[in-house]
Amino acid sequence: MLKKISRYSGFTLIELLIVMSIIVILTSLSFASYQDFQSTIRLNEFINGFEQNIRKVQRDAMLLEKSSNEGWIYGLGIDLRNIEDTVNGTFGVYYPFKWCSGFSEYGDIRTRSAVPNFNPESQYGSTNNGFLPNSIGPFEPGLCGNQNLDYDNVLKGYALFGDMGIGKMGAGNQQLSVNILPVFSDSYPDEPNPNARPAFLLFESVTGRALFYDSAGALLNFDYDTHKPLTETLPLEIKISRPGNKGGKTIVISHLSGRIIVKGNEEQN
Repeated sequence: MLKKISRYSGFTLIELLIVMSIIVILTSLSFASYQDFQSTIRLNEFINGFEQNIRKVQRDAMLLEKSSNEGWIYGLGIDLRNIEDTVNGTFGVYYPFKWCSGFSEYGDIRTRSAVPNFNPESQYGSTNNGFLPNSIGPFEPGLCGNQNLDYDNVLKGYALFGDMGIGKMGAGNQQLSVNILPVFSDSYPDEPNPNARPAFLLFESVTGRALFYDSAGALLNFDYDTHKPLTETLPLEIKISRPGNKGGKTIVISHLSGRIIVKGNEEQN
């Protein structure tokens, strides 16, 4: 009797290479989709957290809760100088602060003028008249003043949610792209001034007014003739997206009114 010989057909080398190539491609696509998904999650977490922190700083400034022996506080704000930094490893980092006035209480002309720390009887900018202290963050936490009744015009670290030390917040990596758009200034009343880039956002105590300062501590959107803030200006816009201007949102803070809105970004190819 003749034995039947079973013949098994196998894959040729070419067929194996084709299958392996397909597997590699599908794996790569899946990994890329997962990375994209993770990047979107991180982006949304940062945007939502940043927006909530801005709103809390504004709310806390309006309520102005301070210790009984603490001096007058001009306002609470956020240091934005490092939020765009891609060199020093502080990318996406910002520092909440409180601006100590140097006075024990409300009443001095510099606490009652049209803008904080400004004496209208002197020229704006003279001996830092009207300027915000531009010391390097993160700022040391503490009260505005001490038991010896020593009060200084200085920025102090502000903890938004209790025990947060110096209040350093942000992404701390380059998973995000942050762009602060320029605003109007007195020198360029008709168009955005490239040099008028907000570096500090301040919410004035009690009123909650939003004021913008540049990296030198000079007040933006300010009329040096009338000694009053400009009323018709561009808002502060902080555009946050994934690298390559992909997706994301823009946080918009209106000058003076402090109105905060969040709008979606248009995709750019």
